[in-house]
Amino acid sequence: MAMRTASPWWASHVFGLGLLLLFVGERLFGHSPGVRMVVSGLGLLLVLGVTGIRGWTTMATTGARRRVERTLLVCQLGVLVGLVLYAFTTKWGMSQLHLTEKGEAKADTVLTVLWSIVVLGSLVPMFMIEMSLGLALRTAFEIGGADEEGIEYFRVREIGWSGLSVALAAAFLMVTCNVGSQRNVQRDVSYFKTSAPGDSTKKIVAASQDPIKVLLFFPDANEVREQVKSYFEALASASGHLTIEAHDRFVDAELAGKYKVTKDGVIVLVKGTGDKEKSQTIELDTDIEKARKGASKLRNLDREVNTILMKLVREKRKAYVMTGHGEITSPDSVPPELKGKVPERRTTVFKKRLADLNYEVKDLGLIDLAKDVPEDATVVIMLAPTVPLLPAEWAALSRYLDKGGRLLLAFDPKADPSLGELEGKLGLKFNPLPLTDDQAYLPQRGTPADRRFAITTQFSAHASTTSLSRSVDKGLVLIESGALEDSPFTTKGEAPKKTVTIRSMDSAFLDANENFTFDAASEKRQRWNIAEAVEGPKVKGPDGKDRDGFRALVFADADLFADALVSNGLGRAAVVLVSGPLLDDSIRWLGGEEVFSGEVVSEDDKPIQHTKNQDAVWFTLTIIGAPLLVLTLGLVGTWARRRRGKKAVEVKS
Repeated sequence: MAMRTASPWWASHVFGLGLLLLFVGERLFGHSPGVRMVVSGLGLLLVLGVTGIRGWTTMATTGARRRVERTLLVCQLGVLVGLVLYAFTTKWGMSQLHLTEKGEAKADTVLTVLWSIVVLGSLVPMFMIEMSLGLALRTAFEIGGADEEGIEYFRVREIGWSGLSVALAAAFLMVTCNVGSQRNVQRDVSYFKTSAPGDSTKKIVAASQDPIKVLLFFPDANEVREQVKSYFEALASASGHLTIEAHDRFVDAELAGKYKVTKDGVIVLVKGTGDKEKSQTIELDTDIEKARKGASKLRNLDREVNTILMKLVREKRKAYVMTGHGEITSPDSVPPELKGKVPERRTTVFKKRLADLNYEVKDLGLIDLAKDVPEDATVVIMLAPTVPLLPAEWAALSRYLDKGGRLLLAFDPKADPSLGELEGKLGLKFNPLPLTDDQAYLPQRGTPADRRFAITTQFSAHASTTSLSRSVDKGLVLIESGALEDSPFTTKGEAPKKTVTIRSMDSAFLDANENFTFDAASEKRQRWNIAEAVEGPKVKGPDGKDRDGFRALVFADADLFADALVSNGLGRAAVVLVSGPLLDDSIRWLGGEEVFSGEVVSEDDKPIQHTKNQDAVWFTLTIIGAPLLVLTLGLVGTWARRRRGKKAVEVKS
C-alpha cells in the first residue's frame, strides 16, 4: 500500500474546490455583490483552512515526510500570495492604492501579470507533486529495500522543479503576449488595408463636438477582439476624440444591461453623456473564421463604423428620389412602348448607401413635385427619366434651387435628354450621342460594342471626386454614356460657378452614326465632359442673413449609380456601384458635409494580396521559441541536479 503524506487525503481536493469557488464568485458573480461575497468568501475560507491544516501537519511530522509537507505548504502559501496580489486588482484594492486613472491602469496590468505568475508557479508544481506521490512509493515497494521516505522526497523535489519549469515557461508566454499587446506596432501591408480606418471615418470622429467612447464586449484572448481593438486604436490615435474600453459582459453586467448587450462580440459606440447620450451597436461573430467569411461586418468594419458614426454625429436627413417618369429608380413606370428599348437597371446598392449615409430615402412623384419640392428635402435625385418632365415639375425644381436646394441629375442616351428650364439656370445641356472609345475601354464580349464601356482616369480636384481620384486603380468605367455641353445662362443675376469633375480620355468620341468606329470626317476625339458641379450665388435665409446658394451635380451617365455584379480575385461575386465611392462623396458635397469626404475601407471590393512570411517568423520566435527556450533550460537544470544526486549516492555507497 502506498504511503501518503501526513495531511488528510481530501486536503488537496478541498483546496482545489476553494479555488474553483473563488473563480466562480469573481468571474460569474462580479455583478452581484451579495452572491459574490458568499461564493468567494466560502472559497477563501476553504483555501485558508486547508493551508492551516497543511501547516499543522508540517510541524507534526519529521524527516523526509516533513520536507515533503513543507514543499506542499510553500506551494499553497504561494497561491495565497497570488490571491493577495489579485485582491489589489479589484475596485477595493485599487482604492487602497490612491493612484491616478492612468496609474491605476498600469498598476492593474502589473499586478494582474504578477498574481497570475505566482499562482501558476505554485499550482503546477503542487499538482504534479500530489499526482506523483502514490506512484513513486509503489515503485519503491516493488524494487524493495529502498528508503521510502528518501525516495518520496527525492521524487517530490525533482517533480516540483519540473513543474516550476513548466509554470515559468507558461508565465513567460503570458508576459510575452501582454508585452506584444501593449507594444503593438501595426504595419498594414494588405492591398486594400482592411484593418485600418479610412479617411472619411477619421474625419467624422475628428469633427465631432463631443468625445466618442467605444465599448468592446468580447471574451479575453479572442482574435476578433484583437483585430477590432487594433482598428479602433488606429482611429483613436488619428482623431484624438475617441476612447476605448474593453469589458466582460459577465463582470460588467450592469454596463452590459444598460446597452442591452446579451452576447459576446458586441461593439457599442457612445457619444455624449446624460440626457444627450446616444449609442449605436455593431455585432460581430467571435469566431475569426466565421467573422471573415462572405460579406461579414468584420470584413467591412470601417464601413460599418462609418455608418454608425454618421448616425451619432447628426440627425437623419431626407433624400427625395424622383419616380413616375421611367427613372432607373422607378422601372415600373417605364411606358410599355419603351420597355424593350430602355435597359432595365436596379439601384439597390444606391439606396442602401443613402441609408448608410444617414439619409431617409423617400419617393417624389408627379403629384408632389407639381406643387413644390417638400420643405424637409436635403437633396433631390433624378436618375435618367425616360418620360419628359412637365413644365410645372421643372419649375418646381427651379424654385427649389432658388432657395438653396441640392440636386443630383443623371442622364442616359436612351432616356429623355431634356433639362427643361434648368438648362438656362445651370448653363448645361445633355448630348445623348453615345460616348465611344476604341483605345481605352473594358473588354466584355470581344465585340466592337465593348467600346461603349469607356474607361477614364480624368478626375478634377473637387470634393465630390475626392475618393475616386485617390482610388487604387484610378479608373472609372462609363457604360453607354453621353456628354455634357455648355449652354447659355438665361437667368438673371450672378451666374453660377461650374466645375468639370469628370472627363473622358482624349481618345473618346461621340459615335454619331453608331457604328462603334471613329469617323474622322464627322466625329471628334477629345476629352468630353461627363460630370459637372454647379454652385449658385448666395441667397438670403429666413433670418435675412446670407447663406450658401444651390448646389447641383449633373452626370452624363446614369449607370454610374446602377447595380453591377462583379467578381473579385478570390472568386466571390458581389453587387456594387459601378462608380465605387463616387456616390458617397457626391452626397456629402451636396449636403455640405464635404469635410467627411474620403476613403471608406471595404475588403469586399478587392482581394487581399499580401504575404505573411515575416509575421509568421516573428510569431514563431516570440510566442513559441522563447517559452520553449525557458522550458529547455529548466529541464536541463533538472537533469543536471539528478546527475549530481546520483553521483553523491554512488560516492556514499
